[in-house]
Amino acid sequence: MLGWPWFHLIVAPPRAGIEEGMRERLLHVAEQLVREHGLEALTLAAVARHAHVGRGAPRYHFGGKRGLVDALEEARRGNVVELRAVRQQRLSVASGRRQRAAVHRRR
Repeated sequence: MLGWPWFHLIVAPPRAGIEEGMRERLLHVAEQLVREHGLEALTLAAVARHAHVGRGAPRYHFGGKRGLVDALEEARRGNVVELRAVRQQRLSVASGRRQRAAVHRRR
């Protein structure tokens, strides 16, 4: 059955697509749970239930609740770093505009 040429065309791609975004999906659901109900409501079973996956998926991807909380903190830290980089870029662009405007005013 696994050697048939149509097997990979029909079965394998959808399964691979489901697994690719699973960690991010679980993180998104966990973040929503914490935001709406607080850290007390964050359990692996609740994350699995709200993500509509099996109960073992959060444990497989994060190892346990501590791993999930660490991943949430890391994702949040990553977002802060990205936001700071965007802010710094905007400030440098605005600074460049002010400098060019000052040069044009002097002429």
